[in-house]
Amino acid sequence: MERMSSKEIMVIDAKNKEVSDFLEKLRAAGHMRVMLGNEVFSVKISPESVSQKGRDFLTKGGRVD
Repeated sequence: MERMSSKEIMVIDAKNKEVSDFLEKLRAAGHMRVMLGNEVFSVKISPESVSQKGRDFLTKGGRVD
């Protein structure tokens, strides 16, 4: 299997329903354990961009409720 650069974007379209469904479940959960054969992987998802709430926290400091 060829390694992808972390900066490459993998485009998933409507034809990839199983992958799309998995990513939706992962997005809802934030973190999942996945078994592939005899191996278990810890899979975590996070948005590539920072939300406005997150940006406010990072630029002003302090607690965000």
